[in-house]
Amino acid sequence: MRKIIISCALVLLSAGLSAQNFQSGYFLEGYHLAYRQNPAFTDSTAFRTGILSLAGATSRSNIGLSDIFYPYEDRLVTALNKHIPAKTVMDNIPANGVRINMNLDFGVFATGFKRGNVYHTVDVTLKYAGQVRVPYDYISLLKEGVANKDFFNLTGIDAGVDNYLELAYGQSRQWGKLKYGIRVKPLIGLGHGRFRGRDVTLDASDKGWVQDVHADIEIAGGLVTWSDYENDKTRINIGSLGLNRYKLGFGGLGLALDLGVEYPLTENFTITASALDAGGIKWLDKVYAKSDANYRYDPNEDIDSDSKLQPLEDIRDSFDFNIQDKKANSFEFLPISLNVGAKYKMPFNEDFSAAILYTYKPYEFYGYNEVRLFGCWTPLSWLSLNLSGARHNFGWSFGGAFDVHAPGFNIFWGIDSYSFRVTPQMIPVDKSNISMTFGVSFPI
Repeated sequence: MRKIIISCALVLLSAGLSAQNFQSGYFLEGYHLAYRQNPAFTDSTAFRTGILSLAGATSRSNIGLSDIFYPYEDRLVTALNKHIPAKTVMDNIPANGVRINMNLDFGVFATGFKRGNVYHTVDVTLKYAGQVRVPYDYISLLKEGVANKDFFNLTGIDAGVDNYLELAYGQSRQWGKLKYGIRVKPLIGLGHGRFRGRDVTLDASDKGWVQDVHADIEIAGGLVTWSDYENDKTRINIGSLGLNRYKLGFGGLGLALDLGVEYPLTENFTITASALDAGGIKWLDKVYAKSDANYRYDPNEDIDSDSKLQPLEDIRDSFDFNIQDKKANSFEFLPISLNVGAKYKMPFNEDFSAAILYTYKPYEFYGYNEVRLFGCWTPLSWLSLNLSGARHNFGWSFGGAFDVHAPGFNIFWGIDSYSFRVTPQMIPVDKSNISMTFGVSFPI
């Protein structure tokens, strides 16, 4: 189990670096794809992107590699190594537990053009979203065992993942000084998975260990496969989940809307607002299984005298989920994003501007809030830059972006947050708060 926990953390921490909404691009002049943050935004020129010419990733966590690996005798060992003091490890674990969130966006194709007074956009994007939450008591149990306490509240062990293809058509119009826009986005679900520890406790007293497990699993779209646990095929076992046989398959259909407005209060001061991903996906033929069990262990018979944590392995191996439905259909809402912003152009030089953007996104396991301040500069007709600083649930972050809009092509690159201490493989040493976007588009 220790290896499983460490491996999952490493995969989630590093995967976010390989490539979500590009917040630093919200106020970036010349950025063709700004309509993705606010459908009211328009462009002065028509454009298109090449195939797979946009990649963006966000990885946010309240822990980092420095909380998982520790130096010992000229080498790195895991936090669970017996030579690393428990207090050192647990002092680095947040009291509300470990939270990891990751989003990947791969732009397949996008184009924008104006016909009459309407600006049209069409794009196709492959999206991935994953979340993990691990309670403090679970990590304490793995590291400290039952030496310091004998009751552990493990409720809140949660994980979720969604993959889907987004097909979008948008329009932006103007009525007086008000710009308003909408994007209609049919969604094709490819993979969906949830694990929820609704009520999980462990009482490890001397009289015997008692484990209460109330949890459920749901899977759709071929995201994860498993071998049946019993011949009657009514139960599955958490140890048989085929995570190594990851694949995607058709899992459902859905629809979402993006809405946005932009209004200049004065010649120099503009306010904006947008709501993104208002909708969801109906997952088809979803397998739903749950566990409502009570496990008891006699410490004199079931516990290995050399390891007080031995029963944890037994608990995992007997963690049975009773299949409730193999053809369940359910509608799952996407986490809607809300943005409210304002931008002020400096009266002494319109090439300089300052802006503020508030973002809220209610993920399934927690809500994300961010306030970001921008300093924007357009030094040349073909170059736009900005720098930003943000405060959010995971701490502070600093970012920046640029857009080169030269004749014949546009190149944009930006980061919403970046870790200044990384490994040679670009994995964050401290909290994994990294968000990067890169792409190329072509005026037409």
